[in-house]
Amino acid sequence: MEAPFFFFFLLLLLLVSSSPSTARLSSYGIKNLLEDPHGVLKSWDQNSVDPCSWALITCSPDSLVITMEAPGQHLSGLLAPSIGDLTNLETVLLQNNNISGPIPAEIGKLANLKRLDLSSNQFHGEIPCSVGHLESLQYLRLNNNTLSGPIPSASANLSHLVFLDLSYNNLSGPIPASLARRYNVVGNPLICEQDCYRMASMAMFH
Repeated sequence: MEAPFFFFFLLLLLLVSSSPSTARLSSYGIKNLLEDPHGVLKSWDQNSVDPCSWALITCSPDSLVITMEAPGQHLSGLLAPSIGDLTNLETVLLQNNNISGPIPAEIGKLANLKRLDLSSNQFHGEIPCSVGHLESLQYLRLNNNTLSGPIPSASANLSHLVFLDLSYNNLSGPIPASLARRYNVVGNPLICEQDCYRMASMAMFH
């Protein structure tokens, strides 16, 4: 009797983690740590039943939150760790804002993430090692922040990564032996002693 109960419990956890209510609460948690001077997140209401109706969010046909796009919206504040609860996310585009603080390690829980752009913000601290868990990631931009410390060695394990831009930060240490097919680390004086970018003979990922 214990085994059927165990599998039922796992199924229940899976359903709860992907439910609209979980997405709603997680997204609202993100909103709470952001300053939104122009009210672009006004529709992110914790009392709203369906987060798929919120601005800047796109859902799959199954009503799963798969995209969060808010580039250039003058957002500031912090990126909440609750972003890691939106486990169906495939695209996160928050570039050209004023978001600060560390990149939350919980972002490594987004196993379906393909595109992540946090460039041109004010993120600081180290790139979390959990980025190496994003096995579906194809496009990553963290350039034009004030990130420091080494490039996580686990990032070399991102076999699907096509484009990586870490330029204009304060990163240090060696470049992992295997990175994206295209990468750019120019503007990091502590690691740019030789070639700072590499391009493969292929079209840039879109």
